[in-house]
Amino acid sequence: MADEIVVLANLEDRILAENIQRILEENGIHALLQSDNPASSALNIYMGSVSHENISIKLHKDAYKKATEIIRNSGFGDLLEDCDN
Repeated sequence: MADEIVVLANLEDRILAENIQRILEENGIHALLQSDNPASSALNIYMGSVSHENISIKLHKDAYKKATEIIRNSGFGDLLEDCDN
């Protein structure tokens, strides 16, 4: 199962990652956000501190091509540095 999940993009901005996730889900693609520092979200909420985290946008490999097309057409295409052209 783990080999069926691929990374669409890695970002340092959670809000941007959530916007991309929303766009994908509006187009029928389920996307997961995974943080390398899950506690940072709680720290931001409760303490107002800005802690560093990297967010991976993950999805099923069968949805990868459609997802890249959707994101490229949404204006976030420059964030997909590892996508096939």
